[in-house]
Amino acid sequence: MRCSDPAPMNPTQLLLESSRAASRTAAPTTRRLTDHDPSAHRHIVDLGATVRVSGGELRVQSCRIRSLSLGGAFVELHWLPAGTLVNLTFGLPTVDERLSLDAVVHRCPNNGVSVLFDSPRAWELWVLWRYLVSLDDDADQEPTTRIIIAEPPAEEP
Repeated sequence: MRCSDPAPMNPTQLLLESSRAASRTAAPTTRRLTDHDPSAHRHIVDLGATVRVSGGELRVQSCRIRSLSLGGAFVELHWLPAGTLVNLTFGLPTVDERLSLDAVVHRCPNNGVSVLFDSPRAWELWVLWRYLVSLDDDADQEPTTRIIIAEPPAEEP
């Protein structure tokens, strides 16, 4: 369904169509529009999660989240058609409570599915943002090694 069709679109259709339209009309740029906000970038993670697939019969599957951003995630999971509504539940190391986010399957490459979060609540975005920023902080604080440029002169007895 296209945005120019007279029939009203539900939020899921609108989200998918706007994503498709943006990818078709986007001019190549040398930098991402979100370069100013590192939490908007995908971060490599390894988090255990549960996916509930909506439909005629509710299906629940265990999976792994391999990348995460404020807008979505890449989940190691068997194929799901684009547009499928899912609920992704996962825990973060910095939070006691598990997050439960509704999402829409955006793409389905061979090794998993890419999902876009659908209307996350403000506190969920805040928790995700804090976690993603902490990943950036951890990367900046990797241990450094001591490099000896020259041996100190030997002391004479």
